[in-house]
Amino acid sequence: MENVTSVRRLFPESLKANDLVEAQGESGMGVLKFQLTSPDLASRAPELRKAFITGLDRTPNHLRVELRNGLMFCHREHNESGRLFVPWAVEGHGTPIIGTATLIERPEPYNLAVELARGKLNEVRNQLADWRQMGLRAPAELDRVMSEAQRAFVKAATSADDAEASYTAAQASLAGVSKAADLLMDAYTGQVLQTRLSAAPKLPTLLGCGLAGEPKHSPWLVEMVGTLNLVQVGVPWKALEPTEGQYRWDELDAQVVWARRHKLQVQGGPVLELRPNALPDWIWLWEGDFETILGLVEDLVRNVVTRYRGKVPTWHLVHRPASSDFLGLSEEEQIRITARALQIARQADPGAQVTIGLDRPWGEWMGQSAFQLGPLHLADYLVRADLGLAGLFLEIAPGYSPPGSHIRDLFDFSKLLDLYSLLNLPLHVGLVFPSDACPDPKADPTVRVEPAQWPGPPEDATQIHWGAKWIALAVAKPFVRSVTWIQPTDAIPHLYPHGGLFRGDNTAKPLVHWLKSFRRELLA
Repeated sequence: MENVTSVRRLFPESLKANDLVEAQGESGMGVLKFQLTSPDLASRAPELRKAFITGLDRTPNHLRVELRNGLMFCHREHNESGRLFVPWAVEGHGTPIIGTATLIERPEPYNLAVELARGKLNEVRNQLADWRQMGLRAPAELDRVMSEAQRAFVKAATSADDAEASYTAAQASLAGVSKAADLLMDAYTGQVLQTRLSAAPKLPTLLGCGLAGEPKHSPWLVEMVGTLNLVQVGVPWKALEPTEGQYRWDELDAQVVWARRHKLQVQGGPVLELRPNALPDWIWLWEGDFETILGLVEDLVRNVVTRYRGKVPTWHLVHRPASSDFLGLSEEEQIRITARALQIARQADPGAQVTIGLDRPWGEWMGQSAFQLGPLHLADYLVRADLGLAGLFLEIAPGYSPPGSHIRDLFDFSKLLDLYSLLNLPLHVGLVFPSDACPDPKADPTVRVEPAQWPGPPEDATQIHWGAKWIALAVAKPFVRSVTWIQPTDAIPHLYPHGGLFRGDNTAKPLVHWLKSFRRELLA
């Protein structure tokens, strides 16, 4: 238990939120002020309240947003410089989260639209320069669009005496640089894939899908055999152990047998998903009882990993640790359970690789949370604890309510993957995008598609457009070991509305045909 104890030291009982401020030498509260010139400010207020600020460690800090008299006050626990991130409407790109450049506190308010345009321009321009130094061939259209976006920004920044003209120019700059980011990512993805394929006829990246239910009751699986080279087997704890101590192995056994029969690579899990609807009903009797819950988790992990020893080479062991309330356990207790689960799995099958799964990996939820670490630093601490962690599974569900993430563009997804690669662990990426926004009777009722975040109402074309680009980019990254579509079908109970590859009647959505072609042409 030595490593679990070392994790516990991350949260000494004497260290409170106020002590953190004092320990860093900060004094008093900090406030960043922004001038709002949006003509539809009232309708934007709910989105503006989702704003968060990051510092040098890139972790979102707790923030209280106040809107009054055309100003946005961002109250925080320190007065260091930082970057503000906020959902912001961009023509043709929906309402993604956009970040400013690094700002210091000052008496005069910043113009929010201008600062967001400045921040996005800086990011794209710097990334373009870096990739050009590495040999990227940028298309002429990209340079033209970037030039137009910079001219629009100059007009916005020099029109302080005309608020409407400044706002209009800032929005034009944001739209232009967002288009430039799309062009940049298309060029990057295509050229990196081409370079990697020049060294090998096929790429080793695994392309998979989660399984759900028994294969004999899943007619859509017939089409998936020639489409994927990986399946993720798994049954929620709620279904696996509906009565304490009594396991139902039939469904999971059948999934493993089916995958091995069709010679597909197998990943298992999540064994423990820290989400209320994935838990057995009986465990709520132990809510808040850390020691008992820890013992139950140990039994679960030991039984599952031991049963499939030598048959499942990779386990996505614990999913969503320390990102939300779970059985009345604190952040520290959730991390200790995660650490112990990793130890038990390594003992049960020393030859298997074990990973943890992180939802909402941008960490935007931390701006309104009492939790301290966030997904990036949680992963870093678990790596440093030397628990045998062999990889990270990042769940990316843009445009959904929690546990999904607020929508971002492909450029931000690329930066996210590069950031997590700094941990020097293989990445496993789980993706899901909606094909509709209407009510989904078999989806989790607590999760919804957020239509206002999307450029247009989600439909089949939305799913294939976003899914194809994000999958291709992930495969292009050499440190991404596998890409998995989280949700196979809308025909059975599922988490994300309309996120399946197959419709409720088990007919394939257009993305399935793209996946088949992509796998055949690029992947081993």
